[in-house]
Amino acid sequence: MPTLEANKKDLETLIGKKFKSRAELEEALMYAKAELDGLEGDELKIDVKDTNRPDLWSIEGIAREIKGRIGKEKGIPVYKVGKSKVKAKIEKGLENIRPKAAYAVAKNIMVTDELIRQMVQLQEKICQSFGGKREQVAIGIFDFDKIKGNVRYYAADPEFEFVPLGYRVKMNLAEILEEHPKGIEYGKLLKKFKKYPLLVDEEEGVLSMPPIINSEESGKITEKTRNLFIDITGFDQEKINVALRIVCCALADRGAKIESVELQYPNGKKLVTPNFKNKKFKIRKEYAGELSGLDKTDKQFETLLKQARYNVKNNGVNFEIEYPSYRQDILHEVDVIEDIIISEGFNSIEPATVSVSTIGNELCEVKDNDVLRDCCIGIGLQEVLTFTLTSREKQERKMCTEEQNFVEIENPVSENWSVYRKSILPELLEFLGMNKHAVYPQRIFEIGKTVHFNKKSDTGVTEKNKLCLVLASREANFTHAKSALQAVCNARKWKFSLTEKDDPRFEKGRCAEISIGKRKGIVGEINKKVLSNFGIEMPVAAVEIEL
Repeated sequence: MPTLEANKKDLETLIGKKFKSRAELEEALMYAKAELDGLEGDELKIDVKDTNRPDLWSIEGIAREIKGRIGKEKGIPVYKVGKSKVKAKIEKGLENIRPKAAYAVAKNIMVTDELIRQMVQLQEKICQSFGGKREQVAIGIFDFDKIKGNVRYYAADPEFEFVPLGYRVKMNLAEILEEHPKGIEYGKLLKKFKKYPLLVDEEEGVLSMPPIINSEESGKITEKTRNLFIDITGFDQEKINVALRIVCCALADRGAKIESVELQYPNGKKLVTPNFKNKKFKIRKEYAGELSGLDKTDKQFETLLKQARYNVKNNGVNFEIEYPSYRQDILHEVDVIEDIIISEGFNSIEPATVSVSTIGNELCEVKDNDVLRDCCIGIGLQEVLTFTLTSREKQERKMCTEEQNFVEIENPVSENWSVYRKSILPELLEFLGMNKHAVYPQRIFEIGKTVHFNKKSDTGVTEKNKLCLVLASREANFTHAKSALQAVCNARKWKFSLTEKDDPRFEKGRCAEISIGKRKGIVGEINKKVLSNFGIEMPVAAVEIEL
């Protein structure tokens, strides 16, 4: 969970309210799903409990949320965006390196030590968690007055030199990756490429080498700075747009005037950032009352929604709402109803008495899986757990399979978590690829759910439990995998048969389809190209069967 350090007087100034006691402050922080972890003098330590709302990972975001809940403001905050004269050109060559960008200008801001501390903290929280340790989102903030004209984002040769932030001498891009502390920490994101991303102005003055380090010239912010330039790069345009909005909102809450930048992509597409256009959603009024347990009039529900920073219209059956563009967590009516309950206050809701008494017991499915789990551990395998949400990249391209139909997330936060897996095998291969430093042999297994389309199902999908075993060592082969399969089947008293099969994931002639009654599966030696795609250097044999 993100932990923030802040100044109590600064928070009170942003909210427009003084807190007379610790209890009063703790109650207010609960509106932003946060807890007070420490208070020494005026120094606060705040633990934010919501991992899906990066807009709350700053003291400005927390203040914004509290202002709505306590009635200082209502509805969506209005952020005006002027038009700057700055244009940004994104050139060819960045497609596989770091292709997307978003920019903004923040003018007339009073830079203080506390503002610098909060901006650095916000950058770090977004880049580390929301941005996947800078892989998906990296943020740079610069002294706008030191930037000459328009900016250009392109792939530069490793020999290009500039003075990185915190240094006094020039270093070329390759040296920065090898010797600069930030290059050592994040260099793995760029080392596999022959050229590196660079952001420069019209006079070739360097702003940044995303996602590694800013330049000493324009990347150093002091109390004399009055105008800022914000640069965000990554792979998913909407994700970096959200990050840019969050940073711009934080600066605007401190009095900055936000101006947009026009981007020109190499395919001719133009984009203007930031864009604070509100997003739309609707919830059923009846469902809101039923799920929340609140007996409220329509007007009372509307008030609670406005306190949660929504704009609301009542069309008779539904509440048609708008929510702020800096939020990306609204996926279902439940997300909005949760905000209604927070506005009302959890402590004001009377718990309902349970009307039915039942005794819990393990499902047969769980007991059966435990037998398999014990068997796998007994033959020397280690259990791992991977996510059900994954990407087409892992499930298709890296596995060298044809295009498949997946159950997809309609509005994913990231392409890395955009589809439900149909096979556990790619996830375990990724696990091996990330643990090449560990001692071999590596013998792992997972029992987990996969999701498949099924027209006969009420929901249109079916969840299937699968068991996947993966054996990695210099000696790993088809025979070893078949022996593990035999042990598993013996534990469940299953009889199985094998039929030779061609499968692009496996070596030709070293793969077979498993039949265990109506259950199907696959066993074999993983194709060398697949292993290369996951960065695995050892032979791997695997089994995957339906349970």
